[in-house]
Amino acid sequence: MRNPWDLQVSSYHHIKRERPHVMEGHETFASFMQWKFNPARAYQYHIDTSLQLQSDYLVDLHGNLLTNFIGYYENLQQDFDAICEHLAIPTSILPHKRKATDRSSYQAYYTDKIKALVDNHFAQDIQLLGYTF
Repeated sequence: MRNPWDLQVSSYHHIKRERPHVMEGHETFASFMQWKFNPARAYQYHIDTSLQLQSDYLVDLHGNLLTNFIGYYENLQQDFDAICEHLAIPTSILPHKRKATDRSSYQAYYTDKIKALVDNHFAQDIQLLGYTF
């Protein structure tokens, strides 16, 4: 799973780099996020995939957790190693081929207003996965 605030910053930079035409008129992070979370905006795959709740993949229709282990992007190698150990298979070093070098910490991107958009939308993920800003 991935920190929802960090994921939004990553999504912003990815779209800005790979599909800048999608963001026309919404080039700043704040403008992009206000537009992204606007319920009247038409669905756009490249924007909306990062709005999917991660918890949707972890719980059943009654909200019961379906797994006994959750790996986190922030601890990817460590969590991968733990899974390998549990399965009694050799570990290997996971490559990081697209490491971002064009951004500062995710917290620096947020105003209280923009943070609240993510807080509200991802409340279920934040609670289930234990994320903090």
